[in-house]
Amino acid sequence: MPDADFWNARYAAPGWVYGEAPNAFVAAHADRIEAGAAVVEVGAGEGRNAAFLSHRGYTVTAVDASAEGLAKIARLPGGDAVETVVADVTTWAPGRVWDASVTTFLHLAPADRPALYRCLQQSVRPGGLVLAEWYRPEQRARGWHGGPPDAAWMPTRAELADAFPETGVAMLEEADVDLDEGPGHQGPGAVVRLIWKRPEAS
Repeated sequence: MPDADFWNARYAAPGWVYGEAPNAFVAAHADRIEAGAAVVEVGAGEGRNAAFLSHRGYTVTAVDASAEGLAKIARLPGGDAVETVVADVTTWAPGRVWDASVTTFLHLAPADRPALYRCLQQSVRPGGLVLAEWYRPEQRARGWHGGPPDAAWMPTRAELADAFPETGVAMLEEADVDLDEGPGHQGPGAVVRLIWKRPEAS
């Protein structure tokens, strides 16, 4: 489960750990989400993606274990319209669905990741989208900055292919990118990216 105390302490510090601008992958693919849609960000942190999507006209809910992180969202353009929910995403039961779900760099222990994948899939309506990006284990093998110290906390492409039904996969790719997202994400990054559409019949 996410360590709320760790993240509360980190987000309580001045500044923005991962910057104020949205994640580049989310920004590049936000247009895949229909205009005016309801979007949930799972593991929203300080809310850069949630605020960005809200500013673009989406109705956004931001979920994170850190109350300190969520409290900063209102400082960002569009952030004052974001609904915030303090919750452990591995046990969270929202009781509703959205048109799209977004998560970036939400790294959990291997035992907790199946719950995250279920959360992402079940939080969207049939036909809804999941946009997600993580570091993959090569990040540690190459000695690059960013991400958890243990490579086991980073999913592989094969793991995601097993977790998300193939019929819904619109994109599942590995990429090496240059990150410039606050002090927490700087320099080269070995990432894995997913765009998944929940099948209409599910």
